[in-house]
Amino acid sequence: ARPAGPRLSAGAGAMSIASGVASVPVGVPRATPRRGGPRNATAKPHIPRRPRLDAPSASAETSPSAPSTASDAGDDLPVRVYIEHTDAYQVVYHSNYFKFLWRAREAYVFGGGLASALRHRVGASFDPTDAGWDHLDVVAIDDCVFARSAVLGDDLLVRTSLRGIGETTLEMRQEVSFADTGELAFAATVAVAPASATGARATIPSEIRHRWRAGDTQDGVFPGVVTHVGTGHEDPAWLANASGGSVEDAGDAEDAEATFNADPPSLGSSTTETRVTLFESELSLGRARGASDADVLRWFERDRTEAIGGSGALSALKENDGVVVVVSSMDGFRCRPGNVVGSAGIGGGGGGGGGRNVRPAVASVRSTIEMRRRNIQVAFIQRLFDETGACVARAEVTCTCVSRDGGKPTRCPAALAEKFGAMKRG
Repeated sequence: ARPAGPRLSAGAGAMSIASGVASVPVGVPRATPRRGGPRNATAKPHIPRRPRLDAPSASAETSPSAPSTASDAGDDLPVRVYIEHTDAYQVVYHSNYFKFLWRAREAYVFGGGLASALRHRVGASFDPTDAGWDHLDVVAIDDCVFARSAVLGDDLLVRTSLRGIGETTLEMRQEVSFADTGELAFAATVAVAPASATGARATIPSEIRHRWRAGDTQDGVFPGVVTHVGTGHEDPAWLANASGGSVEDAGDAEDAEATFNADPPSLGSSTTETRVTLFESELSLGRARGASDADVLRWFERDRTEAIGGSGALSALKENDGVVVVVSSMDGFRCRPGNVVGSAGIGGGGGGGGGRNVRPAVASVRSTIEMRRRNIQVAFIQRLFDETGACVARAEVTCTCVSRDGGKPTRCPAALAEKFGAMKRG
């Protein structure tokens, strides 16, 4: 079933191709297909034209967005989609949504939104800058929802809402919606660890934490409506051991997937490896702070591309087999706080380089591959390792094979399935 209308639904998203592997906002994997359409479908590489707003306007900043049911206080940040955010088909590349979230978190925490939420909810005055906070390290991303595709020229609003407070982390729900209609485009729950300019982890005042939790069962902003924001939120158990080592040391009770609790995979026949030379241009946060979560997701995609056989193999799948491989879900993103890839070999990053250009460090992405759902889906269990061999980030990314023309889920072509099978068999 072809999607209708200027926007594509979660059940029939627009195709997004970057670095060879296609990615598509397809919503929650178990979502009910719209009008009987395929769950993980895409359209042909044709993006319907949508009216473009020529300049940011008052309406773009004040248009209602999809209401958040996860918070009693939220702030909206206007974002316009430029060509730098899109792929060859003018659709927002999936990792760029996380850049939008990054901007909005900074605006919320350091622009007064957090202080306002705390003042309203717990009656406490708090200034992150006075407390020594300089930046926010992403440590976890969960509950990603790709609802509708944003395209070149769209004006969006990013709403950030505080959901929970731990001893050293904040949990936020972030929603990206269309400024003109309020329809949801993307959402995720993000846990961040505030840090000082030197990278030292900040501690959130205990009085604020206790007052926040005491208000979890009290009336919120809406009279008579009981809120449950932040109920049970604690710092991730693995975080205490991860700052100087591996996220594989987690023992994290929240992770249901046994794969992540097992020993890191060795470089055997069941895994792929892609090395990333950490030139400064690779590091959105610069030499001292290293990679952002969006950087890590870009590197993960490179390894998926190489696992399939490179851009040539992807083109052959599309042209010869009529199959496009799309990203359909991501779960369990975990990232070591601070300079995720370390400072070894990077001048000025604390490794004694004194700011001089020295040999760039090298990180490696390794992926274990599993075929699922009768060879329709390919799951990549991905890890990022620094030069010391520590696993500093991880995620499970699921790709779905869909037909090029109809956008319906289809079996993985025999040659590709055999390639993955041979890797597992050794």
